Amino acid sequence: MHRSWKRTLLSSLLSFLLVAALASSGVQSGEARMLKRGMRGADVYALQESLFELGYDLAVDGVFGSETEGLIKEIQKAVGLIPDGVVGPLTAKKLDELRTSVTPYRVEWGDNLSTLAQRYDTTVSNITTYNGLENPDLLLPGQVLYIPSDAVTALSRSANTRLKMEWPVQGRVSSGYGYRIHPVWQRRHFHSGIDIAAAEGTQVRAAASGRVIKVGKLGNYGLAVVIQHTGGVTTWYGHNSQVLVSVGDSVKQGQVIAQVGRTGLATGPHLDFRIKIGDYAVNPLDWLP
Repeated sequence: MHRSWKRTLLSSLLSFLLVAALASSGVQSGEARMLKRGMRGADVYALQESLFELGYDLAVDGVFGSETEGLIKEIQKAVGLIPDGVVGPLTAKKLDELRTSVTPYRVEWGDNLSTLAQRYDTTVSNITTYNGLENPDLLLPGQVLYIPSDAVTALSRSANTRLKMEWPVQGRVSSGYGYRIHPVWQRRHFHSGIDIAAAEGTQVRAAASGRVIKVGKLGNYGLAVVIQHTGGVTTWYGHNSQVLVSVGDSVKQGQVIAQVGRTGLATGPHLDFRIKIGDYAVNPLDWLP
């Protein structure tokens, strides 16, 4: 019952966001207003936010730029519309079908794709393809999956449109992911990120587009930034000397968010970069190009 309640609440929230986006754009009410490149404002922001919450990787900034246009073109092409990047009545209708045909689900202990496919009357292949899962057997608690019905199989996002990341800073990986001898404590422990050595003051960039959810001192991790991405993924940037963003900011991939430092427990200037799915850390080297 508790699990069903959480899914219903999240589904209702996503429905509200998309309805608000379409209503504010004037599409559902029959007005001539369309959303297209160069426009900005609350209606564009609401549209972007609804798409982000549905699992698409884009910056939510209220500006209908090339990123938003490219995503709309991708969806239009997948469903047989002319890929002009304009959100008019036909595109709005397809987006509404997407809203009503995809169910977000947060993975819990014991879940696997077979039982989820059976529960939602779809196939393991549909879930795998739509979410761009490289390893269908690896599901982590807290990870968000999007369960498509057969009606939206055409909108499947393959592995090459999966959340892509870039290096947050250029430098030598001085300490990898996994067990190591701690440089200060001199005892064996598990390092859940990678250390990238760089000069103090070097620019730290967002590894992917997302929203800043945490800024400040995090104990031994020092002055840190945490960014929320799609699918329950977060990226963590620690030991900074200075932070250049605030909680709630939408950031684009490659945007400068901080400067390398040695705050917290560190023997020298470097970036401690981590990726988590839910509460579980994964190896950043498996995600970086």
